[in-house]
Amino acid sequence: MSEIPASIIIVCFLTAFINWVNVVIISTRIVGVQTRKVASSNSVFNIIALAANVAGATQAPLLAKTIEKSIIEGHQPYNFLFRLIIFSATIGSIAGAFSIPSLHRILKKGVESLYRQQSVLKVITASLRPSSFAKIKQHLAFPNRENFRRLSSYQDMPVKLLVINILVYGFITISILSCLYAGYLNPLLRTTALSLNGVALGLGTLGMMLFIEPFNSILVDKVIDGAVTEGYMRKYFAFVAIARVLGTILGQFLFIPMAHVIIFIAEIIKI
Repeated sequence: MSEIPASIIIVCFLTAFINWVNVVIISTRIVGVQTRKVASSNSVFNIIALAANVAGATQAPLLAKTIEKSIIEGHQPYNFLFRLIIFSATIGSIAGAFSIPSLHRILKKGVESLYRQQSVLKVITASLRPSSFAKIKQHLAFPNRENFRRLSSYQDMPVKLLVINILVYGFITISILSCLYAGYLNPLLRTTALSLNGVALGLGTLGMMLFIEPFNSILVDKVIDGAVTEGYMRKYFAFVAIARVLGTILGQFLFIPMAHVIIFIAEIIKI
């Protein structure tokens, strides 16, 4: 396979977009605290998450079709394509981290608009007007030096939880890729391997639901109650953004070992 198929290029863009969303979605937590409208912020959170889900629903079948065709034609696994897709996840995550200040300002306006309009559709319709796009330039911003200075000290951060963030996003990044690669390891079990997508994704989701989301929600409540400063919360979420980037990099090392785990499970199921 000497050149990159157009379908893989599309998958890379979708992967980058999904991971961009997974990082900028952090902004909704900060906005919820600043506006004291946590429920409205959660509604915006759900809208952004829906955009990522739609992209994911397009990405997975497209990628599966490309890999399926390659296996049927008897090609050996072209590791570069898998690593390119994972790299696009890293690029999307980095772009998301640098987009947080801008999205934070934009989402703040969106939450306030949702609170007034009391309708998601009205907010979306208003945001699609040409005048709204013209105003976006006013909200564009990059992380300033103060943001980077805060990151020089991590002693007060929950390091173990940040490590869990890295592991969780590592498994989430390679969930579908490991299953598809497993199809190369044993083409006869490729359908079973693909159906085991929930193994890696389940590990990531389990860590998310048991450790990450409860801590994030409690932290927001503590900031609103005054038990924790907003500065601490912003610093923590900055580290979370970095952890999510590192998680995608970890995926480069996890995806082949996880593929072997997937095919091992598939062989047991066959028996």
